[in-house]
Amino acid sequence: MDFHMPTIRGAHRLNSVPREASPAGRSWDAYLPPRPNRARRTFNWGAVLVVAVALPFLFTGPFAISVLTQICIAITFALAYNMLLGGTGLLSFGHALYFGIGAYATAHFLNAYGAAVPVVLVPVVGGVAALVVGAGVALFTVRSGKVIFAMISLAVGQLAFSAATIMTGFSGGDEGIRIDPTRAAGWGIDFGSPLNVYLLVAVWTWCAALAMYALTFTPLGRLMNATRDNPERMDFVGFNPVFIRGLALTLSAGFAGIAGSLYALGFQVVTLDTLSLTQSTVGLVHAYVGGYTSFFGPVLGALLFTLATAYLSPLTDAWPLYLGVFFVTVTISWRYGLTGGFMDLMRIAPNAWRQRGAAYVVRCTVPVVLGALATCAGFILLIEMIQSLNANMGTPLRLAFLPGSYSADPRTAMPWLVSIALLAAGFALLYLRRRAARQ
Repeated sequence: MDFHMPTIRGAHRLNSVPREASPAGRSWDAYLPPRPNRARRTFNWGAVLVVAVALPFLFTGPFAISVLTQICIAITFALAYNMLLGGTGLLSFGHALYFGIGAYATAHFLNAYGAAVPVVLVPVVGGVAALVVGAGVALFTVRSGKVIFAMISLAVGQLAFSAATIMTGFSGGDEGIRIDPTRAAGWGIDFGSPLNVYLLVAVWTWCAALAMYALTFTPLGRLMNATRDNPERMDFVGFNPVFIRGLALTLSAGFAGIAGSLYALGFQVVTLDTLSLTQSTVGLVHAYVGGYTSFFGPVLGALLFTLATAYLSPLTDAWPLYLGVFFVTVTISWRYGLTGGFMDLMRIAPNAWRQRGAAYVVRCTVPVVLGALATCAGFILLIEMIQSLNANMGTPLRLAFLPGSYSADPRTAMPWLVSIALLAAGFALLYLRRRAARQ
């Protein structure tokens, strides 16, 4: 669902009643937003829940279930982060504070009162704790502009991280705090099983995502969008932008706390990493890569980056570099992320197909695809040869994408020439296609 929604007061109420024709015989439909198809939305969300529950039975094994759990946690945190970024336009560098508060609150609560409350309800504790902290932080961070808010959020987040390193009784220091869900009340469910833990995390992710999605259609959600687009006009018509931003930050912090609580239940240990700047940038990257102007954009970003991290890290030590280059490429090429680029493509491609034919679409697409593939192949080959020289004393690289037993020896000149040629050819194709598109 796109965050660019109508900000007409009462639009939702008008959609819920039968529409009458105007006195002149014309319908009011042209002046009101389209009616939401509630049956389709209900079916879609139900299908998502069914797929989430069925995935661990399709992708079995401890590693696959661990990756699925990480995806659910990342999706919850990315959506919570984007409630603030996409909903009100506020960029936060301190959202790890709420994620960490939710995780630590869950760990301490389970260790102290785990037998009194069922595990399935424990994420509420993390969400409430983070919501209270977010409300306190909102009192003095949302009164200034967006740039100042970003700097204050960075300072508050780093202050909390520094305090946690000193307060080892609360944070557990470098070892963290371990929890054991099996000792808590589980309603007869064995939460020592990774499958049951995943199902708990997946259901909570679904509930949190549904709640955040429903919030976008409420009057508060519309006011958040209007405050993002034109806060001066909102103030002029009688709404307080500071109060609306404060509510958005508070709710976003609460859902981020739920994500932190799911992290604690999924990994059964809470460390200082949950409060670090890296955790804040994870939500930022997921939102920007997927597309912060779309509700489901952060879901795509969290899915892609979690899968890439899980499956690239065993293959190469340079995986953070590849993800960083991918992030830079997406932010430069598509202003509104992958979902925004996909929507632009779906708008432009059918018109080009109808007006200029299939041959024109093929001529535009093939150079871009070949250029991107050549650039990626040359760049990866170059980085891996450098990595091999530095770490493995120049061990030949097995080229898994080619048939046979081909390998690239970084101690000879030919692989370097091939990688440079691929890079040059790829950049040339992309440049020529871009130049032709401008003419």
